[in-house]
Amino acid sequence: MTKDMEPSATQVNEQDRIKAGTFEFLDEYKGRRVNQYTTPRGGRHYEVEGYQFDFASVTSITGVVNKRGIPDWYKRMGIEKAIDIMDKPGVRERLELQAKGKNDRARKHKNHTWQTELYEEAKVGPQEAMDFAADFGIQAHEIIERMAMNDVNQRWESGLDLRPFRNDVESIEYGSIVEGFQAWFRDNDLAIVASELMVYHPAYKYAGTIDLVCRREGTAELVVIDVKTGGVFDEAAMQISAYSQALEYLTGDPVSEAWVLQLPRDRPIKWDADKLYEIYKVNDIQEYFDAFDTAHKLRGLLEKEAWSS
Repeated sequence: MTKDMEPSATQVNEQDRIKAGTFEFLDEYKGRRVNQYTTPRGGRHYEVEGYQFDFASVTSITGVVNKRGIPDWYKRMGIEKAIDIMDKPGVRERLELQAKGKNDRARKHKNHTWQTELYEEAKVGPQEAMDFAADFGIQAHEIIERMAMNDVNQRWESGLDLRPFRNDVESIEYGSIVEGFQAWFRDNDLAIVASELMVYHPAYKYAGTIDLVCRREGTAELVVIDVKTGGVFDEAAMQISAYSQALEYLTGDPVSEAWVLQLPRDRPIKWDADKLYEIYKVNDIQEYFDAFDTAHKLRGLLEKEAWSS
C-alpha cells in the first residue's frame, strides 16, 4: 500500500488487522466525506475525500453486461399487466372510448384502437415490477443490516436473536427474508464482522458497498457476501469479485471466498418446500475481476462521445 494511492489511511499493524479485520482501517475510511453523483449519460460515480479523481460505481460498471433472461422477463411482465387490466369489468369499452376520443381529436393517422390503448397501459408493467422489486430490496437490506449488526454487537451464541425483529418476522412481505437470513447464519460457520461497508480501489478507480463481510473463525480469511432478493445473474460474480479485490487492498487480509446469498421474496418453484436461501460461490475471483476490469473499460468508452462532426 503506497502513500500516493492512500494519502490519509490509518496504518494498522498486522496483529491488530487480523484481530479486528476490517475495522480500524475501514472505519477511518468511512469517516471520509463521500459524494455520489450521476453523469448525463446515467453513470454513477463517487468523489472520495483525499483523491483528485472520481471512482465509478461497481454496479454501474456491471450494468453494461446484458442480463440473460431479462428480455423474456420484460415480455412476461407486460403480458401479466395486460391480463390484469383486462380482468377488470368494462375495460374494453373504456379503451374503445379512449381510442375513439383520440381519433376524433387527431388531424391525421386516425388509427387508435382499443388494442393500442391496452398496449400503452400495459407497457408500464415491467417498470412497475422493477420499481417494486427495488423498493422491496432496499427495505430488505435495511432489515438484514440491522440483524447483521445485532450479531456483531451482541454476539448471540445461539445464533441471531430475532426478538428485535419480531414485526419483520411476522410481516407477510419480509418474514421470509428474516427467516432465510437466520437459517443461513445458523447453517454456516461464519462470523459477521461488517455490514453495508463501502470500499474502493484507487488503482482501478471504482467504489461500492459490500452487504456483508464475514470471517471464518480462527483465521484471517474474509468472505465477501452480496445479498440478492431477486434473481441472480452472472454479472453478480464480477460485482462481488470487484468488492473482494477492493477489500483485500484496504485491509491486507485475504478474501478466500465471494458469495451471493439469495433471499427471495417469493420462493422459486424449483426450491424444496423447506428451503429458505441459496448460496452461489464465485468459482474464480481473479478471473471474474478481470472480466469486471474489461467491463469498466467498456463503460468508460460508452460514456464518451463516439463521433465527431
